[in-house]
Amino acid sequence: MDKMKLDACGKINLMLNISGVREDGYHTLETVMQTVSLHDVVEVRRRAQKGIALRCNLPYIPTDGRNIAWKAADCFIERTGFDGGVEIDIRKTIPVGGGMAGGSTDAAAVLRGLNEMCGCPMNEKALEEAALTLGADVPFCLKRGTYLCEGIGEIMTRLPDLPRCFIVVCKPRASVSSRSAYGVYDAWPSPRHIDAGQMIAGLQAKDLRAVAAAVGNSFEDPIGAECPEIPAIRQRLLEMGALNAAMTGSGSVVFGLFDDAGRAHKAKAALRASRYRTFCVRPVRR
Repeated sequence: MDKMKLDACGKINLMLNISGVREDGYHTLETVMQTVSLHDVVEVRRRAQKGIALRCNLPYIPTDGRNIAWKAADCFIERTGFDGGVEIDIRKTIPVGGGMAGGSTDAAAVLRGLNEMCGCPMNEKALEEAALTLGADVPFCLKRGTYLCEGIGEIMTRLPDLPRCFIVVCKPRASVSSRSAYGVYDAWPSPRHIDAGQMIAGLQAKDLRAVAAAVGNSFEDPIGAECPEIPAIRQRLLEMGALNAAMTGSGSVVFGLFDDAGRAHKAKAALRASRYRTFCVRPVRR
């Protein structure tokens, strides 16, 4: 096999709680991550010339060693002794700087694609170990479904599937970098605790309304204070029938959970009319 094309799915954080700070300065999390159908398309190909060549449909995305997908290919080559070159084409749809793991999922797709293309020299554990060296979200992005992720994201526990629903995701005009988000959070005087147990109980009961009641994000108050579009979009989603709404990851995308397709698509249309990048997506199961 000389090439593979993969759908690199994004994620939302149904809940996210910052649980502490390690001695090395990394924040620890409790978060329930959910794969969604919004995806980039990543194609990986062998080439005779050694080295890595990367192209992307967005001109402002770096295509050299600063790109996490490029780093994923380099990591695979180093760990497997792959003899040859790699070409990567990325067609991005997941909003950049939105907290939906757009870069991480592209990196995961490169790792998985190269591994399958080369006859699986790395088992699942080795892939996850390689993924963790690239970023905290990359191990989750190798999987699909609903997971509790703890530590810095590397401790993953599979959870029951999110009940059938419709998810409207909306990207404010502002983007947020994870590094700056942690700084803003650390300066916030009254951080909010989000209960992972309540979310897990809702998933175990297969009760969408209980899941929606448990939605929340420790980052949302401080980041929302810096970016007023975030609480404004959340309020609009609630007014248009979302069971609940919250920011995902470290921002800035806001999502709403809907139990009715008609209301979800009307919300998408209304937010698009306000010139926000908005999608109606579905949860992806493993």
